[in-house]
Amino acid sequence: RVLFLALVAACIVLGRGTSARYLDDECPGVMGNRDLYEKVVRICDDCSNIFRMNDVGSRCRENCFYNVDFLWCVYATERHGEIDQLNRWMSILKAGRK
Repeated sequence: RVLFLALVAACIVLGRGTSARYLDDECPGVMGNRDLYEKVVRICDDCSNIFRMNDVGSRCRENCFYNVDFLWCVYATERHGEIDQLNRWMSILKAGRK
């Protein structure tokens, strides 16, 4: 019984962290497109790991990825060949309602 309660508590805590990742961002279309969001935000995460600066990830995600920092991260992570696909995904993520 104690093990079950510990498992439930862990699921609640872990669930809050992942939900907050989606709800705190500025992309109104993220809720129906979490898979696209994860692909785009991965660039910001990788960029943060490359440069080890605290605010790189948050600056990269600002305005639903429509910013200079995101573009900088695309090139820093050598993903510039995917820019057309990333722009389509960003348009989808930006298109929802707030």
